[in-house]
Amino acid sequence: MATTHRAPASSPRAAGLILPATMIALAIVLAAANLRWPLEDFVEYWSAGRLNAAGANPYDAAAVLREQVAIGWTDPEPIMMYNPPWTLALAMPIGAVEFRLARSIWLPLELFLALWCASRLWLLYGGAPERVTRAWFVALLWTPTMLALRFGQLSPFMLFGLVGFLWCVRRDREFAAGAFLSLTAVKPQLVALVWVAFALWALADRRWKALAGAATCIAIASLAALATNPRVFAQYVDLMSSAPPTLAFESPNIATVLRVFSRSRGSWPQYIPTALGTVAVTWLWYRQRKAWDWQRHLPGLVILSCLLTSYGGWAFDLVILLVPIVALAALVSRADRRSLALAAGAALLAVSALSFVMHARRVPQAAFLWMTPAVAIAWWTMGRRRATVD
Repeated sequence: MATTHRAPASSPRAAGLILPATMIALAIVLAAANLRWPLEDFVEYWSAGRLNAAGANPYDAAAVLREQVAIGWTDPEPIMMYNPPWTLALAMPIGAVEFRLARSIWLPLELFLALWCASRLWLLYGGAPERVTRAWFVALLWTPTMLALRFGQLSPFMLFGLVGFLWCVRRDREFAAGAFLSLTAVKPQLVALVWVAFALWALADRRWKALAGAATCIAIASLAALATNPRVFAQYVDLMSSAPPTLAFESPNIATVLRVFSRSRGSWPQYIPTALGTVAVTWLWYRQRKAWDWQRHLPGLVILSCLLTSYGGWAFDLVILLVPIVALAALVSRADRRSLALAAGAALLAVSALSFVMHARRVPQAAFLWMTPAVAIAWWTMGRRRATVD
């Protein structure tokens, strides 16, 4: 009888350590190389965290500009952080170290988060474990991933929150699931409809641990920001009321189009899509409340949230669309239909290539409005051609 050779029991654990070990090594190499990092979006988090840790106003343009000029910023206007104060719990640690070291750590950390999320999504949706590197390839091929890494944006943390939430829900770890979802509160408007569904699910099914996990983490992060700067929430309100980002920027979403065409001087038209989306999600949840399945519904909710967000949705934000993209890639691989796999691959390449060319040519960000609808069309049309999500 032939002998069956099995891998040692420690193999999966050892394999799981390769990715973080590689990222740590990369951080050490980058820090030792003493690179001259470009001053892009990461600067806003670094300077805001630095100011708040010192008890200063992280939402004051003049103070932020001084911090940014000190590291070589040459524009007359600073890059402001419009994220809520609990985001400073992430920003203060990176602001506590010298800029180049902070950037050298931030890039490998976000790369690790993106690849970890891709691999977990692949496994959650039935992709073969031995082919998990395909999920990494998909994640890195998606142009928003590379833009988020280049700019040092927070969107990989949001992706981590969404995937961690789903991973924990599948294992009935409700407190941890809520804690993971709290990470998406750094840009709550971008995933507002996910939060609507979460609230309905948690309240109706009495998932108090999930609610407690989200509330506890947001509260701890808020207290961390308040500990060094007791007025930080009032300072945030002052910024958002005096210079709301909904009016300062024309973000690539339906909400901005609605405001521009309405010719309103206020930003209220931008909240209409999210309000309508809230009604739609509430209706969807009510119809399927008895058989609500986060694994089935999360990809669509992420797409719908990005479509109907009141603000944001820039190309680097759309890294969270890896939730439906990698899920679709795993499901297509399970279907074992070559024509469907080729169609899905071609769609991903087309969207990524066009968005990359647009970015390289410095096309205004408002022109990226088409990206989320393109993913939505791919998700729903290809989803109809394969088996329902398990």
